[in-house]
Amino acid sequence: PQSQPPPPPPPPPPSIMIGLLALAAAYLGIDLSTLVLTVLAGYGAYYFVVSVLITARRKPSRPKWNGGDFNRTYPRGTGKEIPCNNPATGENLGTARAYTPDEVRAAQARAREASKDWSKTSFEERRALMMDILDWILDNQELIARKSCEETGKTLAEASLGEVMTTLEKLRWLVAHGEACLTPESRGVPLLLWFTKSARVEWYPMGVIGIIVPWNYPFHNVMSHVATALFAGNGAVVKVSEWASSSAEWIEDVLREIIGKRGYNPDLVQIVTGYGETGATLVQSGVDKVLFIGSPGVGKLVMKGASETLTPVILELGGKDVFVVCDDADLDHCIDIAVRGAFINCGQNCISAERFLVQDGVYDEFLKRVQAKMKETKQGASCKGSRCDFGAMTMPGQAEHVHKLVMDAKSKGAKIITGGKIVGAEGKHPTFYEPTILANVDGKMEIATEETFGPVMTLIRWKTEEELERMCNSTPYGLGSSIFSKDYAKAERISSRIVTGMANINDFAIVPLIQSLPFGGVRASGFGAFNGQEGLRGFSYRKAITTDRLGVRTAAPDWLQYPVSSKAKDIVQQAMFMVYGRTLSEVVMGCFNMLRLVASAPAKPEKSD
Repeated sequence: PQSQPPPPPPPPPPSIMIGLLALAAAYLGIDLSTLVLTVLAGYGAYYFVVSVLITARRKPSRPKWNGGDFNRTYPRGTGKEIPCNNPATGENLGTARAYTPDEVRAAQARAREASKDWSKTSFEERRALMMDILDWILDNQELIARKSCEETGKTLAEASLGEVMTTLEKLRWLVAHGEACLTPESRGVPLLLWFTKSARVEWYPMGVIGIIVPWNYPFHNVMSHVATALFAGNGAVVKVSEWASSSAEWIEDVLREIIGKRGYNPDLVQIVTGYGETGATLVQSGVDKVLFIGSPGVGKLVMKGASETLTPVILELGGKDVFVVCDDADLDHCIDIAVRGAFINCGQNCISAERFLVQDGVYDEFLKRVQAKMKETKQGASCKGSRCDFGAMTMPGQAEHVHKLVMDAKSKGAKIITGGKIVGAEGKHPTFYEPTILANVDGKMEIATEETFGPVMTLIRWKTEEELERMCNSTPYGLGSSIFSKDYAKAERISSRIVTGMANINDFAIVPLIQSLPFGGVRASGFGAFNGQEGLRGFSYRKAITTDRLGVRTAAPDWLQYPVSSKAKDIVQQAMFMVYGRTLSEVVMGCFNMLRLVASAPAKPEKSD
């Protein structure tokens, strides 16, 4: 039997907490309202977060797998070399190798074999594994942030937020709410069956999930989706980008150790490296579902490959998200968020704010304030210890792509307010693209419709809500949006007219931090979703179940049993009037006629000559 964890310690008395917080508030110059909110948040965090996590921790109920030897008995990849470099410094991070098609299929087979045991685990055991991963992340935050910084060129602060915090919140949410999402769900039954039948829906592990992720968040992209797959009872095979391959072996080793220490086969999660051939093979390797995050072009190839084996897919294919600023927006609140929306991770986010639609009345003031804010920022190599706000472009060629879009816009009348330059020769490291503000952008420019995936804030004027609606929906994409206005009714109205899978009112990119919400888009941004209930159920197969209510077994009435009565058709038709009649008299007459026909129906139909 599993040993029960000790109960969480009681929180300190409110008087002591308030006293300590009051001293801290006085020292920091925080007002009373902030103090009250802090106290409430602290108590809320304790009762609804900390206590859940503490009680989820459990000692392993099994001995360590293979006596504690979690090493692989197979090579990681023997195909083409994959050079790994730090985009910010040019430093060589080593060399990975692509998995050959046979090696990808073997990885899928290993994960499937391991998943047979894991699929039978209880939710308590799955929560305990999530907590083991969470604890490891808490203890290795600096390591995770530094490796991400070195591999992608992002800043350490961006890595701490995007890699560590979001992953921890994913794990916390799974621990607190995952079981409820996969618990059998009762469904209603029609009136004719209400007294005899009950109905429910159940969710079961699919087997092995194929996960293909991009390079922009190499730790979170792997851990977040692997955690969802594991909590749903599956194994996973993850194909990472060739531009973020140096961490693949390290992350897999971490997961192997954590899984093996709980007594389960560490082959449950496989992380493969390679180029397009590796990903294409994974799609057709026999996995039970594919999650792909990338571009629409590659997403179509994934769909085509998956269609040959009828493998279901979830696609998240980027966006051209709008950041709408109304005349009545609180600019003091909005400006810093706008800078973050455009330039965090150098704009290399699927939900980056790529089009800033600013209403005419505040356009000039907004531009003035953003320009002033940007003068205070610094770009550089955070991994070398310097304080900087923005890092480097990750993928070779991406800075040139961004620059081409900026120059096209300039040639068609846009004005470069700041930036607009490649720093360092493209293809050689270090390579940075200066955070760029483009004013006077219109829909005729490529940068207004094509996903930039770079550090560019494009400013577009609008006057009426009708004009705004046309602008917002003028691209094929439909991932996310942000609307800023003090008039919440107006902000909600505008949001309802923008065709996207996600929207934020008076904020940016909050949806991925709220793990109860599905993350996904519409139109060319893909379909399906991860995160939330939808994400967990998306990695499960659904089963609709009916059974006898109260154990009372029922059979078809005598007149409907084979061979059926000659009056069966008439009885059924009158029953339809009884159940679905439009008026009371129609219902009563249907009931009367049905009973009359049943009473006059012979026990068995006449035999034909």
